[in-house]
Amino acid sequence: MINMKAKLLTICTLLLAAGCTRTPDRNAGINYAYMDTTVRAGDDFARYATGHWAELNPQPKEYPMWGTVGKVQDDNIKALAALIQDIAAGENKKGSIEQKIGDLYNMMMDSVRLNSEGAAPLRAHIAEIDAIQTREDLLAHCAREHDNLLFGIFVGADEKDSRNNIVCISQDGLSLGNRDYYLSDDPQNTMIREAMKEHMVRLFVLTGYGAEESRDKMERIWAIETAIAEPYYSMEKQRDSDANYHKVTVDSLTAICGGFDWRTYLDNYRYNLTREVDLGQPEPVAKACEILMTASLEDLKDIYRWQLISGASSVLSDDFTDENFDFNKKLYGVQQKTPRWKMAESLVDNFMSDAVGQMYVKRYFSKEAKDEMLEMISNLQASLAEIIRKQDWMCDSTKAIALDKLAAYKVKVGYPDKWDDISGLTVDPELTLYDNIRAARKFYWELNYNKKYNKPVDTDEWHMPAQMVNAYYNPTTNEICFPAGFLQPPLYSITADAAANYGAIGVVIGHEMTHGFDDQGRKYNKDGNLSDWWTEADTEGFSKPCSQMVEFFNSLWVIPGELKANGALCLGENLADHGGLNIAYEAFQMWQKKHGRLDTDNGFTPEQRFFLSYANVWADTASEEILRYLTMMDVHSIARLRVNGALAQCDYWYDAFNIQPGDSLYVAPENRVKVW
Repeated sequence: MINMKAKLLTICTLLLAAGCTRTPDRNAGINYAYMDTTVRAGDDFARYATGHWAELNPQPKEYPMWGTVGKVQDDNIKALAALIQDIAAGENKKGSIEQKIGDLYNMMMDSVRLNSEGAAPLRAHIAEIDAIQTREDLLAHCAREHDNLLFGIFVGADEKDSRNNIVCISQDGLSLGNRDYYLSDDPQNTMIREAMKEHMVRLFVLTGYGAEESRDKMERIWAIETAIAEPYYSMEKQRDSDANYHKVTVDSLTAICGGFDWRTYLDNYRYNLTREVDLGQPEPVAKACEILMTASLEDLKDIYRWQLISGASSVLSDDFTDENFDFNKKLYGVQQKTPRWKMAESLVDNFMSDAVGQMYVKRYFSKEAKDEMLEMISNLQASLAEIIRKQDWMCDSTKAIALDKLAAYKVKVGYPDKWDDISGLTVDPELTLYDNIRAARKFYWELNYNKKYNKPVDTDEWHMPAQMVNAYYNPTTNEICFPAGFLQPPLYSITADAAANYGAIGVVIGHEMTHGFDDQGRKYNKDGNLSDWWTEADTEGFSKPCSQMVEFFNSLWVIPGELKANGALCLGENLADHGGLNIAYEAFQMWQKKHGRLDTDNGFTPEQRFFLSYANVWADTASEEILRYLTMMDVHSIARLRVNGALAQCDYWYDAFNIQPGDSLYVAPENRVKVW
């Protein structure tokens, strides 16, 4: 995600230091024009707080969903594009970062050249596959090219030895990513399944294959993907850290996978020093290996061809990107193709993210903002520590360990202290865009191989670029990270009052902190190791409200009368929203105790403004198609439920708005979830 029209405003010390002399502009954090006061707060708080947001912020037709965060991302795209376009318009020294950024952008913008080349760059690559004569040669080629056909391989932290990296092998091979699209007879899933099949046929045709041959290839590929879907872990099961960790020797891996020659495959992959791996999902990986050993050579080649065609389609001629748009209309409900300049910006941002990030923070982010954000995070840590101490379902010994884990959080704000060296990356405008992308992927594989393979974990590594509008918690390094791109209005504003800032960015900070103690994050100790440090009684005390949260969200409508939320899939994020609200609210009260209670403004108390600000973060409008897709694929609840569902479980919100029995969102106190 991404944004920024104006310079990023630094975080106001008003939040943190008594000596701040700036006068807060309360409208900077809460735009009261967004409110729809014809709706009662207790009946639909999302609409009450943001009911006019969409009409005052018209939705660009290339987006299937549009809201506060989406608008910040779109503004960021415009800001980054302005930086990139300035570079692309100039004469840049060959080999310089500017030359690489500018040429990559200009190549993506050159639709005339791309249309004249058509599928030729891709067909030249496919010819390498066509020439392969045996199964053994095909698998060796895949390994050397790091193109896995039906499973995934990456290097990441060993979840039970978090200081060291390990080769991880995971399920993969589904074009639609979710087994339910293949196995469910639900009418919506059936429609998407058939649309995907036709999309596959059309991309094969655009690549140069005949219509009948293309359909035959699709049918054979689809049969293989459906076979893999049978044992594929569901989205819910993929969330279970324990169920997705299996450390085995290479010999055991070979036995589990029916004799597939993993030793040779890993050697060809250049993972020749590997003796143990983390086999994330044994059953689907074993099924994939069975297919690799028994399917015809031509079927396996077609799977490879499809992966290349699908992966390349966004950087080829207009007929390819037009076909992608037609499919996306069915899957997401988009109404308009993404403008080429946005596609070009995205390409540069993806392949030159550290270089773009350095430019971004230089122009839009300040050292003062980073320092002040760290201080605000410290306040929220103190709030969470106090909440942990108050829990009556957690014994003292577990509380002590939990507090140690919280104190050990590694905090990353703004931008990394060191950036990747990409001086060795080449962008050659004499080559096709496709060939440049192919070379860039090889460069980054080598970069990550040299940083990670058979090496300890680099805890200073960032897992998001600095310009991204997002944040994360990583359990294996026990870290929370807030990139510069997220720290801007209305998510955070220097001129907003503390109620608005704590209700917006404060809840986000508390949300990420809570992830260390959600249903999966709680399984990792302060060193990032997957380890059971809870007593049996504590686990039981925690599990009961978690089940309650699942059941509550299962009862909420995503599409009224048609589709309900998936409480199990979204449990971790719902717990994090729950904790984030409580942590930030109590931190805000600590702030008021220190600095003095804020005045009522526009008729709203500071406590009410806290919740209005929170709702403003999740202002949103979305197509029915994207709502269905997100309910299938996303571990987050949809935006409206992140407001109404989360607040219905927050005692402080009831007090602030005097929510009473009979209000639509009312949940009796004894039935409210109480975790963090």
